[in-house]
Amino acid sequence: MKIKLKNINSYTKELTCTVPWEDLKDSFQDEFNKMKANHTPKGGRKGKVFGRDLELFKKNYTAAIEANFAEKSLNVYYSKAMQEENLNPINQAQVSNLEFSEGKDLIFTLSFQMLPEVKLPNYQKKFKINMTKYIPSDEDIDLSLNELRQQHSNIKTVDGGAVSGNFIMGDFQELDDGDLPIIGKRMEKQYIKLGIGAFTDSTEKDLLGVKPDEKRKVTVNYGEEKKARYEIHVHKVEEQVLPDLNDDFAITVSPDLKSLDELKNKVKDNIQLSIDDDYEKRKRQEFINYFVSKTKLEAPDSMIDRYLDKLVEEQMTKDKNLDKDKFREEAKPGADFNVKWFIIKDALVEKAEISINNDDLNNEIDNIVKESNEDEKKIREFFSDNNNKNSLASNLLNDRLFTHINEFSIIKDKEMSTSELRKQTS
Repeated sequence: MKIKLKNINSYTKELTCTVPWEDLKDSFQDEFNKMKANHTPKGGRKGKVFGRDLELFKKNYTAAIEANFAEKSLNVYYSKAMQEENLNPINQAQVSNLEFSEGKDLIFTLSFQMLPEVKLPNYQKKFKINMTKYIPSDEDIDLSLNELRQQHSNIKTVDGGAVSGNFIMGDFQELDDGDLPIIGKRMEKQYIKLGIGAFTDSTEKDLLGVKPDEKRKVTVNYGEEKKARYEIHVHKVEEQVLPDLNDDFAITVSPDLKSLDELKNKVKDNIQLSIDDDYEKRKRQEFINYFVSKTKLEAPDSMIDRYLDKLVEEQMTKDKNLDKDKFREEAKPGADFNVKWFIIKDALVEKAEISINNDDLNNEIDNIVKESNEDEKKIREFFSDNNNKNSLASNLLNDRLFTHINEFSIIKDKEMSTSELRKQTS
């Protein structure tokens, strides 16, 4: 067998094989005899094909036998060629040429895709990334305490007219341009809060002072030039009563706390943990951005297509009317980026000689059991499922990889207060 291998691009190869007739004739004869043994000539018996009947059999069936034999032989010799050349395709090969007839060589040409060669940047000589490090402010503590007060608040019925911040519960009947009810456009027992979201400005003003059993007509502006007209039949007006910030409130939030100061310290610690966690996530993303931008690599089309197929499948469960072509086109840049990172990550893991064994997994499960309040039996049953165990192994591998990368990074931090961040994003 003669093999000719040609590179079409960094991940696509074209393989041309020529198999001599001498290597094929015995197998072809076996195929011919098998077909002949199952043939029943006109007026004769099955498998008894001689003389004139044999000539007719050859005339009528040789082409089909050749085509069938060529297809079978292609698969056999394609596998042999892959083994000889030590190739591992990542997609199904496409046949661009197949030639064979009795007495002649088998020739076929196939194209297929391989994982491209990865030329990693020389990151072990140190590389730089820029990060923003957020510094918590007193405003964060105040906002968190206010959230806790919201969670532990009580609701009080208001007998007088509604004011900003009150809750209104009522039936919403949508109206047409002539203020007539639109059939089928009625929403009952809906809660809204004055001064929040769409119920601000003129919409809020039209509802101020409303009392139970009153009806008001309002225009609600949903933004992006979307408006709707409603008649609201108010059933309840309620006020949210927030608890005072004192030692009793701290104990209500958590019985292990003894004072408001302890609650503030706990809130501050939780904020710092959240900020630190966010910093680590953003740092990992910057590592990924660095390697994808600095590594010379083309993502194979077949891998991008499989990635997009999965995304489309997932999105279809959420949106049955999804425009698949538009969605694929919009998602393609992200798919290209992620496929590149998957390939680069494998190369980094191999270069750094990182691996996860059963002892590592068992130790991690033991740690999860110790740190969790959940029943140990449930945790161990959860990780007895191979999918969950494999997911844990993947997370451990990622942790070790990013720890390895971090050793060679030079991080330049720019500090910014969380208050300043809120101003920028508001």
